[in-house]
Amino acid sequence: HQLATFIQDALRDEGFEDAAMAREVPLSRISARWLAAFERRRRERGIEILVEQSGRLTFDGPAGPFTVTAKADRIELDAHGAAIIDYKTGSAPSAKQVVEGFAPQLPLTGAILAGGGFGNPSDPTQLVYVRVIGRGEGGKETDVSAPSKTNTLSAAQISAAEFDRLKEAVAAYDDPARAYVSWEAPQFMGNFGGNYDHLARVWEWMVVGGGDNEGEGDQA
Repeated sequence: HQLATFIQDALRDEGFEDAAMAREVPLSRISARWLAAFERRRRERGIEILVEQSGRLTFDGPAGPFTVTAKADRIELDAHGAAIIDYKTGSAPSAKQVVEGFAPQLPLTGAILAGGGFGNPSDPTQLVYVRVIGRGEGGKETDVSAPSKTNTLSAAQISAAEFDRLKEAVAAYDDPARAYVSWEAPQFMGNFGGNYDHLARVWEWMVVGGGDNEGEGDQA
């Protein structure tokens, strides 16, 4: 009950009015029950919890030092290392997307953690997304580093691989001849394209077929 009250108070502080609260109050109660069970389950391991921690790690690139930063929603320290948790209200990336490098947030946070960017170096042991939605069971906990058919790597290995991928990307883009493409991974861009489509003239050249009408986009 107290946790549900905290959620409702936070919503009101953010400007939710009575009409919206009529919907949010039942959802907050469902979320509170799920969160209470989640906390009991996580804390049974005898962990130290750190929240909203900022970390940074610097490495040398061809053009000079490069610093990567992260803000972890929650880090759980235990005798084996640390679990990194990110809270979501929307959809979380899949384990496959994380392993293949399309969702680098948690792995890079793990790399910063392993490199001492949050204080004492600690090996990442879990990369966890927690989605709190208030519908159904109220929430969902997904360890994207857990062994599966599509993943045989540990959290530490996923983090190290993502850090290597970042260093390779920095080296590539430190080359003045490297182009900055506007659609690096279009399958994950949603329905609205990218922020630089107008500069790349994506609609003209790729969708409308501007290659057959060269120059029309420049006419008054």
